[in-house]
Order: sequence, then structure tokens, then C-alpha cells
Amino acid sequence: MTNLVLGALMAISLRAGAGADGTAAAGPFSVDVVKDAAAASDIVVLRAQDAAHPRRQLEARVSAAAGANLFSFKVGGQELLVQPDNLAKLAQGQAGTMILFPTPNRVRGSVFGFEGRSFALPTNGGKNFIHGLVRRRPWQMGATGATGAGASAELFIDWDPAQPEFPNFPIKSRLTVTFVLGKQGLHIAFAVQNKDSTTLPFGFALHPFFRVPGKREDVLLQVPVPEHMESVEVMPTGKVDQVAGTRFDMRKPTPLPALDLDDVYLGLTPKTIPAFELRDMGLRVTLGGSPEFTHLVVYTPPTKPFFCMENQTCSTDAHNLHARGLKKEAHLLVAAPGKTIRGYADWRIEWLPTADR
Repeated sequence: MTNLVLGALMAISLRAGAGADGTAAAGPFSVDVVKDAAAASDIVVLRAQDAAHPRRQLEARVSAAAGANLFSFKVGGQELLVQPDNLAKLAQGQAGTMILFPTPNRVRGSVFGFEGRSFALPTNGGKNFIHGLVRRRPWQMGATGATGAGASAELFIDWDPAQPEFPNFPIKSRLTVTFVLGKQGLHIAFAVQNKDSTTLPFGFALHPFFRVPGKREDVLLQVPVPEHMESVEVMPTGKVDQVAGTRFDMRKPTPLPALDLDDVYLGLTPKTIPAFELRDMGLRVTLGGSPEFTHLVVYTPPTKPFFCMENQTCSTDAHNLHARGLKKEAHLLVAAPGKTIRGYADWRIEWLPTADR
């Protein structure tokens, strides 16, 4: 989806909003906001219908209460994401798609410094802090709408003194994430508005748990970049290594059984797009994004029924790497007071030649 098309879609969508019954529709696209009784939460449902080609129908579901978690993404009725046991437990487990902010993945020792300030985070991953501050917090619903180009829903969270963990990262901001479902996939845009009088150092990431639908050998992953970050105990050291001739080389599609990774790749651009194939489903999914998304974490636990390819604007432990002068390796984003930084990820569906069209 081009920026021009996206901009037009969003402008119309934000003006249109949802109807009084929480639904909106335009052509093949619709959006509904429904209540989930178990989670006592608003669930937004985006749909793209294709009566002539049922296998091309798309549906996305997002939970506002569970950190704006995109917990379901279906293609032709088949689920791509690991499902929670129930939505009340969504924010606690390995399911759906977690939103990570302002510290994607791990922070070494749960502490970091920036411009003379020290930040201490709650240890929740061994001796480290992991997965950000907003994934378990309730978000608010913004505008929803549908046009002839797609269905959209906006969710946001204000990071301010009303948040229980605000003292751990006491910089006021608003994070807005907008999901736009089109005919060929899902566009996920973020906007981070600095509402404080001090600079805001942050990273943003999507942490999906993609389901292994059948045989692991029928799942192939590709990361078309020549470098990854050396790590010790799943923490990047700051050194960058070449992947050629190593087990980290995924420049060509690589079967999942050959991979046992929890590693950071860097050097992504809008033209170097990670992807995975689900050959038993006849699908290829590309995970592109705007220039802000320079890093990708690949997590492939051999004994789990999922794999993760995580679009990130920065490295794991980005704040500490940045403080060491490794600015390119860290790629920490910094918003000046009153400023907003934006970016987007594009999850596009491609139907393989063997798929029923």
C-alpha cells in the first residue's frame, strides 16, 4: 500500500468513524467493535471479504485491554497467530502479537541511562527487563472506519502519571497504533508523540507468535541481510558479524528445523524485506516496513509450535548500546519535546502458485 493510498484511506476513515452500533462497512471491507465477555474488553474486528476467492478473505482481531494485542490474523479462515487459552489471559502468555514500547525486547540489568538520567525498570526476565511497558496495559479505542480501500482501527495509550509504572520511565507521551486491513494484508502504523518537556528515547516493535500450522519443514524463513548482532546469553554485545557461512544465514528461504535462534538482525530497509513461507497453506508473508524499522529479531524455539519474526525500530538493549556510542547498531529513536515520530510495518500476503486462486 503506497503512502498516498494509505493517507487517503486514513483521512476518509477518521472522518467516517463507526456507526452507532459499533460497525462500519464499505464495499468488501468492514470493521466491528464488540465486547468479549471473558476479558470484559473491546475487541475490534477488521474484515476484507472476497466472495469470488474465499481463500483470499482476511480478518484481523485486536484486544484493547491486552495492550492492543493483534491476537488473530486469518487468511481464508486459517489462523496465522498462536491463540491464547482465553482472552482474559492474552496479556500474560505467548500468543497473538505483543506491542513493545519503549524498550523492545531485553534491557540489560533492567537499567539504562540517557542524557544524564537514570532509568530503573522492573526485573521480569532473569536479571533483565523484557518486552516493554505497554503490552499488559489497557489501551483506548480511537477512530474506526471502512472505505473502498480498507478497514481501519486506531488504538492509543497515554503514558503519564496515571500509569502504575510511569515512575520507571517518567516521560509523558502518547503511543498510537493504527491497523489498516486491505486486500493484500495488514498495514500497522505507529505514532509516538512526546508530550513532555524532555527528550523521549524509545524503540517500537511488533512481537508476533506465528503458528506452525503443520510440518515444521514446510515453514521457511528468509531475512535478506548480510549481518546480525553477536550476542551472549541472548544479549547483543554490540559487535556486528557477517552471516555468510554461519547458522545465522537466512538470505535464502531456510526451513524452520534448521534454525534455533533468538537473535537480532540489522540493516533492514524498505527494499530488504523479511518473509516466511507456509507451504502447506500455500502462503508467503512479507514483513516490510518504513525506514524506521531497521532491525528484526528472529526467535525459533525448536520445541514450541510457533516462531517469531519481530519488526523492530531498534536493537535489543538499544538504550544501553546507544549510551556506549553504538548509535548505528542501536538505532534508538529520539523525539524532541512536542514532536511526533511515525513509522509503519506492512504484513503482505502472497499466494503461492500452488494455492487455489
